[in-house]
Amino acid sequence: MDDKEPTTIKIWDVGIRLFHWALVILFCLSAYSAFQDKFGIYANMHLYAGIATLMLVIWRILWGVVGSDTARFSQFVKSPAAGFAHLKQMLAGLPYKSIGHNPLGGLSVVLMLVLLLAQASMGLFASDGMIFSGPLSAKVAGSLASDFTEWHALLGRILIGVVVFHVLVVLVYGALKRVNLVWPMISGKIEGDSSVSAPTMKPGWFALLLFIAIGATVCLSVF
Repeated sequence: MDDKEPTTIKIWDVGIRLFHWALVILFCLSAYSAFQDKFGIYANMHLYAGIATLMLVIWRILWGVVGSDTARFSQFVKSPAAGFAHLKQMLAGLPYKSIGHNPLGGLSVVLMLVLLLAQASMGLFASDGMIFSGPLSAKVAGSLASDFTEWHALLGRILIGVVVFHVLVVLVYGALKRVNLVWPMISGKIEGDSSVSAPTMKPGWFALLLFIAIGATVCLSVF
């Protein structure tokens, strides 16, 4: 058999794929409700979307330690120098022979997780003193809740910019490299060759149990 016979390789487990698309939906709900009057449905939408985002981000951080090979930080987190080297390599049209996140993509994953964790956490303690208050805002002293509100609003705008940039990068990467990065995050698979070792995938039930444990812990801590 030819070592380079075409084959299909599974690179993203079901947990990572559900995390990604659930986060897309929650971010859209959070961003949309942030620019609406904080009454009734929009206040509830913003609150629960934020709490669900916090659960997802905590899950992703832990999954980056105990999850599938391609989900682990140890597999894709490289130095900034490696990220810039990959950018030069991409612009030069050179192939990147690896599966999962490339060095630049790995750095963007870490950045997004840090920003989302900070954003969702600050939202719990934020309060405008009149209409909207996070469920833990009473636990902070003085004007700190108001400060959290301002930081939360500022970081929210930064995150919108980061997300827009992320989408543009995916589109540009597809145009330059002719690689569809969206479909593998739906199907979990890419076309490769038989000389490439498939990464080890953790089962979906393990990802679900971990998320249930995180969700229960967050809910007990917040409500």
